[in-house]
Amino acid sequence: MHTHKGIYCICLNNQGHLLTVEKSGGPYKKRLDLPGGTPESSESEWETVVREVLEETGYKVLTASKIGQRCYELPWNYKKWALSQHTAVYYLCTIDETDKGDLATIPDQDSKGALWVDPELLKEEWCSPLVWETVRFISEQEIPSSIKTYQAWEVLLQPKYA
Repeated sequence: MHTHKGIYCICLNNQGHLLTVEKSGGPYKKRLDLPGGTPESSESEWETVVREVLEETGYKVLTASKIGQRCYELPWNYKKWALSQHTAVYYLCTIDETDKGDLATIPDQDSKGALWVDPELLKEEWCSPLVWETVRFISEQEIPSSIKTYQAWEVLLQPKYA
């Protein structure tokens, strides 16, 4: 089993739209995902979410507070593994929408850039488990700590929301 832990940003703007990115790699390829990713060596979770949001969206995080974490298991053929276990740590963030830079030009960039979406219009098949969890969080104000297991998972070749 491939294991991964990432730190992710939930950010809603004044219109209630959610900050997302389109993934260009991994099991969430061609789906909407939350900006975030893997901590670098000796980097705190807060430092990770700030860096990842800037790299993947061009926006600067102003505030970030940890609200929970959840583990997702899904089938995904990657290297020698057939199953992925992804632990997502969620931070509720605010950003400065008036100060947007370019995406980072880094070798492992897997974001195609920021996309603000109305959570009420989202469909589960368009989203990573993290975005779909966020849709539920918006109404219930809670991130469950139990493991969420997907029996089937499709890595998309084309986005379904386009």
